[in-house]
Amino acid sequence: MNSKSKNPAEPLPSYKQPPVDEVVCGFAFEPLRQLKVPHIGLLWEKLRNEYPNVQHAVPIATDTSWSVDEATGIPLPRIWFISKADNELIQLQLDRFYYNWRHRGDGYPRYNSIIKKFEKAKSHLEAFVTELLLGTVKPLECELTYINHIPKGQGWESINDLPKVIRDFTWQKEKHEFLSNPANVAWQVRFELPEGKGWLNVKLNQATRKVDGVPSLILELTAKGLGEEKTANAMRNWFDLAHEWIVRGFTDLTQRQIQETIWKRER
Repeated sequence: MNSKSKNPAEPLPSYKQPPVDEVVCGFAFEPLRQLKVPHIGLLWEKLRNEYPNVQHAVPIATDTSWSVDEATGIPLPRIWFISKADNELIQLQLDRFYYNWRHRGDGYPRYNSIIKKFEKAKSHLEAFVTELLLGTVKPLECELTYINHIPKGQGWESINDLPKVIRDFTWQKEKHEFLSNPANVAWQVRFELPEGKGWLNVKLNQATRKVDGVPSLILELTAKGLGEEKTANAMRNWFDLAHEWIVRGFTDLTQRQIQETIWKRER
């Protein structure tokens, strides 16, 4: 199988108004054992013109364990460097680095813009680690996540309408003598990427939108992996592959009518 699509000549589906609410682009790497909190402050000095705000977050666990300072045993924080508009952030911890775009009234900037922002931020990290003799950034696994919010009123009104959004979801009340229609839904599937490059995980859940309390469907597509080659070029090729699988997967899973009427599918 081709490491891209089954038909590489076929252009990717495109939408004028995709329901993308957040994109996460990043990678896990071998822990930088020499990295300390003061170093993170020095990195922020290099980034603060674009990311002037800072926030602590709970570290992401690796294999159910926290990344800790080997001298003290204290978990090292995950730091968020946040843009002035609050729509972009960089996440850093001992063994992970992410660039996030978040919808804050602005339109989805498209993958090419996001991957360039990620690569720029990654180059800052690598130069910083080299400058301070903190080791080498050695990638282990990449991640690309697209989180889509589909609010009530945009193609659906109740759980009964889920087949109008997701092609493979059906609930036929007439076939159930006892159970009523479900009040909530949680659905998850996983697909393998070609040539051992990882996998694509798809989750569908429900939530209430914080800004206005509107019930929403959350369709999250996450690709993780990399393959044996872990060079910068291999990483970029992997992200391109992951993006293709996410876009084509999203299109495969959702109904054509909502694609055209709500998300304004262009091709």
